[in-house]
Amino acid sequence: MSTTTLEPQRTQAVQDLFEVLIRFSRSLRARGADWGQAVRDLTRADIVTLGVLETRGSLRPSRIAASLAVDPSVVSRQLAGLDRLGLIARGTDPDDGRAELITITPEGRERLVEVRTAMCQSLAERLDHWGLEDITTATAMVDDLADRLHQPVTATRKEAHV
Repeated sequence: MSTTTLEPQRTQAVQDLFEVLIRFSRSLRARGADWGQAVRDLTRADIVTLGVLETRGSLRPSRIAASLAVDPSVVSRQLAGLDRLGLIARGTDPDDGRAELITITPEGRERLVEVRTAMCQSLAERLDHWGLEDITTATAMVDDLADRLHQPVTATRKEAHV
């Protein structure tokens, strides 16, 4: 099946999905402040940045930017705020003394756990009408969608022809 010409039902289904994704994105932004008291002075972007550092360890700012698919200037501003809060530490890269390495601090780890716990509790309350199977299915589908949307279009098209 060609990825450029879709039958009408599939075209409509993809358009519906696109609209739902836009609504989903707006909902995340609109409800960002509702995630609980633990968030306090952190933005969603702060939480994501701390999560990258927790998962991947010490990184150069350029690698953080690449992981988040954002411009390095965005990460620079993000790191300044996290540094002021004492949630990251700045150090020198032992492989290149001119380069900076960013590390999550113990306080940063503690705040990340606190925030994620609050966010998951809030999400659990909103999904209390879903069964475990629904949550598991949604997790798998959103994970696959995130992976596919992160790939360049040419990679997706090559996979479709394999």
